[in-house]
Amino acid sequence: MKKLCFLLLVVSATTGAIAQQKWSDLSKEEKLMKVQSFRDDNQQYLKDKLAMSPEQLDDIDNVNICYLSTLDRIDRYGKDDAAKEKYAKAITSARSAQLDAIMGADKRKQYVEYVQGKLKKVVEKME
Repeated sequence: MKKLCFLLLVVSATTGAIAQQKWSDLSKEEKLMKVQSFRDDNQQYLKDKLAMSPEQLDDIDNVNICYLSTLDRIDRYGKDDAAKEKYAKAITSARSAQLDAIMGADKRKQYVEYVQGKLKKVVEKME
């Protein structure tokens, strides 16, 4: 369930619209299908192109779940926007270090470029 929540947040925060539809116009089932498809593609890329092991995939998911949970706590308990931004930058840096440790800096860079390319295509379809 945590993985699903994470993926829902990622897709809704980054794409806004998929297949010429606004995210807000999709039903809950359609959103879940889009999120699962996005995740499946990413997992396949990590396995096939970057040769990530099942353990590495689990570790990546766990890092991302912890990251989102921590962001949520910062948002709830942060006293002001400046403090929230300071804490968010710190945990983002820590997340980057963890992902570099799991994937290696070069493979992580390749993965970031892959995801950015996918998101760019979605944005271009919206225009």
